[in-house]
Amino acid sequence: MSHFALPVSAYMTTAVESVLPTDELDRVQAALSSRAFSAVAVVDERQRLVGVVSRTDLLRLGRRQASTRSGASVLVLPRKAVHEVMEPDVLTITADTPLSEAAKLMLRHRVHRLFVEDGGTLLGVVSTKDLMSAVIEKRVASPISDFMSHPVFSVSFDDSVAVAVERLDKAHVSGLVVMEEDWPIGVFTQIEALEAKDLARDTPVEQALSPAMLCLDVETPLYRAAQQARAMDARRIIAVKNRRLEGILTGLDFARAASA
Repeated sequence: MSHFALPVSAYMTTAVESVLPTDELDRVQAALSSRAFSAVAVVDERQRLVGVVSRTDLLRLGRRQASTRSGASVLVLPRKAVHEVMEPDVLTITADTPLSEAAKLMLRHRVHRLFVEDGGTLLGVVSTKDLMSAVIEKRVASPISDFMSHPVFSVSFDDSVAVAVERLDKAHVSGLVVMEEDWPIGVFTQIEALEAKDLARDTPVEQALSPAMLCLDVETPLYRAAQQARAMDARRIIAVKNRRLEGILTGLDFARAASA
């Protein structure tokens, strides 16, 4: 059986980070600071899934709140309870859903994780990182150029953090490549944006970027790129040819490979 035909139960994580509807947003931010996932489940006292809050939600709320204040901070999280801002319509699948179907659902809705439930009870979560594992095990040898996304959304190293956060939000992407003289020097993702929320708005993005990226030739086999990215904990895989930026590989690009 193909790895992508296996049920998500073979790859899902059962230890799901969750919050209660009555928790404040600071609790969500603390949960997301582990960098292991992009959203937290909202559960009631019986561990029934009632909503979700993502990094995208926090960034949007933080930008909106900061715009109403005279301070110089990039983001300001409002003092609200989770139930006031959570998305109640959560995309869910069952444990026997094939991995390829989960990948298609992620692509269709442009999300990086799906919650697994049974009768309303939360069982686990499957993410694009799990899809990377399946790509490695299946040894998908197609070149990364077959799956990379382009054009690449970027920001200059001397642009301000405020500019980078705004570009993230308006482009509806989870990360930007930071460039200096046409060469990538790092990434600025939603993770860095939330970590930079208390910085002055005019702080150069170079001071807030993450160097956790991987530059690979466009002909690199997909499974090998996934192996290296996982070993180095790289946030993004940058596809280059003759020292020219050609594209980028994100979790959703691995979902595209798993859905084929």
